Amino acid sequence: MNLLPWQTTQWQQLVSRRRQGKLPHAVLLSGPEGLGKRQFAEQFAESLLCHDNDENGGACGKCRGCLLLKAGSHPDFKRIEPEEAGKAIKVDQVRALSSFTVLSAQFDHGYKVVLIGPAENMNRASANSLLKTLEEPADNTILILLTSAPQRLLATIRSRCQRLNFIAPDYATATQWLNTQSVTNPQQWLEIADGAPLAALDLFNHDDESIESRYGSGLETLEALQSRRKDPISIAAEWQKKDSLRTVKWLTNWVMDIIRLAQGGQANSISCPSQQSRLTNLAKQLDIGGLHAYLPHLYEATRLLGTTQVNQQLLLEEILIRWAALPKNRL
Repeated sequence: MNLLPWQTTQWQQLVSRRRQGKLPHAVLLSGPEGLGKRQFAEQFAESLLCHDNDENGGACGKCRGCLLLKAGSHPDFKRIEPEEAGKAIKVDQVRALSSFTVLSAQFDHGYKVVLIGPAENMNRASANSLLKTLEEPADNTILILLTSAPQRLLATIRSRCQRLNFIAPDYATATQWLNTQSVTNPQQWLEIADGAPLAALDLFNHDDESIESRYGSGLETLEALQSRRKDPISIAAEWQKKDSLRTVKWLTNWVMDIIRLAQGGQANSISCPSQQSRLTNLAKQLDIGGLHAYLPHLYEATRLLGTTQVNQQLLLEEILIRWAALPKNRL
């Protein structure tokens, strides 16, 4: 079993419930991307289908159940995911669950396991079809749903699942783990990845320096906008060509850090220490009331960029115009 350091609490909760015979029929693993939820879900599925669990509740890796699962041919396991990355989970995929759940488990061990993710990729029809399955749970069938956007799931689906939340670990834990993965400058990669260690590792391994460069120059761009050396429309056009959602998340973190510093916070209280000098200067210049009023617009922009087909150019222009118009402190 290869649990990540920040997943032990969630694992212990599930193992305890299983040993008490109180496992829910549906578990919703919820939290930001880059925390290893899928890896966790697959290990939990392995443990449920294993015939000889270890003392920690993990799979043995050697029994017939484990070997069949590794070979992709376990008759009591079903995976439901988009047929193409980024596409919807279709209703026919979910409807196929009915024929799977009505059958008895092939092994005396007893569990049938369904892994669904990303669950927020279900369209309305497939979500309603899943709801029928959740309303009439089959014996010894465990549904494991993965989501990084629980707000996009039907409330009735969320209410019928036992929810396990995953949050980004503290920087010390995350940095220590990234060091074991030979990541150089792990703190800055964590900043870029919004505190998610696996996302930081992936960016470090695959980045062509463009993301690191954009992050490093991001506040410089915003300073230029404040001083009217750049205009919102041209910056929005640049951002729209890149990863708009990631950039808006950076801006949100920077604004929160500026507020912390303006309220007397120390360097160890901010989430973006590599930007401390520029953040401190902005904290001296910008009115804290205006910054507080600006944050809801960033939260809404993040929601829209992550969940809809919004016009990104117009949305970015709006938040950059608001940034340029933030009131200054009176010197």
